[in-house]
Amino acid sequence: MKANQKLPMELASGKRHRNRLYLSAAVVGLLILGALIVLLRLNFKPVAAPINSAIPTPTDVAPLDAAPSLGPKTAPITIIEYGDFGCPSCVVWYKLGILNELRAKYGDQIRFIWRDFPVVTLLSPKAAEAGQCAHEQDKFWEFHDLIYEREGAIEASDLTAYAAEIGLDMAQFNECVTSRRYQERVNAEQTLGFQFGSVGIPWFVVNNQPLFGLQHLPAFTALIDPLLAAKK
Repeated sequence: MKANQKLPMELASGKRHRNRLYLSAAVVGLLILGALIVLLRLNFKPVAAPINSAIPTPTDVAPLDAAPSLGPKTAPITIIEYGDFGCPSCVVWYKLGILNELRAKYGDQIRFIWRDFPVVTLLSPKAAEAGQCAHEQDKFWEFHDLIYEREGAIEASDLTAYAAEIGLDMAQFNECVTSRRYQERVNAEQTLGFQFGSVGIPWFVVNNQPLFGLQHLPAFTALIDPLLAAKK
């Protein structure tokens, strides 16, 4: 019986011994952790940001001033067309001659700008890039007009034929198209178009006021005339 009574006491003693070991280990661990923190703080030397350091800003890959345009930059009215060379409605709008009517009516009071919005066909993005390559040689509008006069045919062979017909430097044009030099610009312009929430194509922006769909002259004059009157 004495042996049996002694066993629980030994177990209790062993348990207290283990607890003391665990506590000692925990204390040692905390001391080591504290020492590491102190060492890190002593060795840490924050690098101060240079005063007046330049903060990089995103590059505008599609600046409006670089887009194909007609009319003076000083014009009080800016009309932006978001168009697609593969868009049948864009062909119709071109053939209706609305742009010519606008320029005849308002002259130097308007500046007309083209933005690529190549969403209608799978060929449209490449055609848009080809248009920018023609713009690189200052012949965008000749290229633009020829595409629409040919009913918007924009296979690769068509684009090459148009470039040759309007007298582009073909080596430069072919290199430009093959390298896809203006892919990023075209994509950026398309993104801008989506941000406006386009519901039709072609569509337009008249001094920041959107005008969606195939519109005739009266729709433009309804926006333009009050803007011009307000500037007098």
